[in-house]
Amino acid sequence: PPRSTLFPYTTLFRSVHDLDHSTFARIFMAAVLVFLGVFQIARPRCFWGLSVYFKGVWRLAIRSKDATLEPTRLERVLEARERAEGNSDAFMRATGVFTIIMGGLVLIKSIPFVMPYALSCLGIAVAVIVSYLHFRRATERRVAPLVRRTLWTSVPPTAVIATAVCLLGTAAFAVYPQFRVGVAIVIVAAVALLAVAWRVAKAPAILFGDDSQLEYVVDEHLRFCRAMSLVQLACAPPTVLVGFAWAMLPWNAAGFNLVAFAVAIAFATVIVMSFNPLRKRTSLA
Repeated sequence: PPRSTLFPYTTLFRSVHDLDHSTFARIFMAAVLVFLGVFQIARPRCFWGLSVYFKGVWRLAIRSKDATLEPTRLERVLEARERAEGNSDAFMRATGVFTIIMGGLVLIKSIPFVMPYALSCLGIAVAVIVSYLHFRRATERRVAPLVRRTLWTSVPPTAVIATAVCLLGTAAFAVYPQFRVGVAIVIVAAVALLAVAWRVAKAPAILFGDDSQLEYVVDEHLRFCRAMSLVQLACAPPTVLVGFAWAMLPWNAAGFNLVAFAVAIAFATVIVMSFNPLRKRTSLA
């Protein structure tokens, strides 16, 4: 074909080729933040809602003498639980708008690209804390504490160790001045999320007395899923930050190659540990 028809394509390829690692990281990070913000606005309960934890295989783990009553019973229990916990959708949507704004700031070269990402993670942590405060008020309506709960009943020790690896590996990158502030903010957000996970894991059961058996089963499942989801959410920002920081380091930083690999393995371990819908079958009366 004529050379003139190839000009737009050659210009595009040269432009992509001329991008340095920092510019590419900024563009990719901006796209991720904008997508995350839009997703938060469209699905404000993505990090805390009930419905996402009660689909598919979990329903198969419950057996009732009258199978036709089970969906009705479950929906009634979930509706009562949602009313008790309250609605924090507006704050979650506001956090989504804040995340989109942070995505735009990433493209400003005078701002370290890790800063807007770290601030967006902190915003998500604050939104989850607000949702937790609604949840904490709901615990005042419980029937009884029933059994003493500990962190280990909801968060396996392996996940705790993997989380510590993620945080320590991220802290190691603070030796580089360009990552220091971002690392600090991400770790603060992660610790806040882990504190909420710890409180959720130890919270007493929320029972209303209408269908106590199913309410307790729902509470146990929700406690496990929420605690592990918060642990995942706490580990994700450090892992992403480590990935981008590692990509911008010189190839001779052998020690940090091992650190980045350890953080990735630890995050994968947390994800695998969270795939545990109910851990045991329950027969309802």
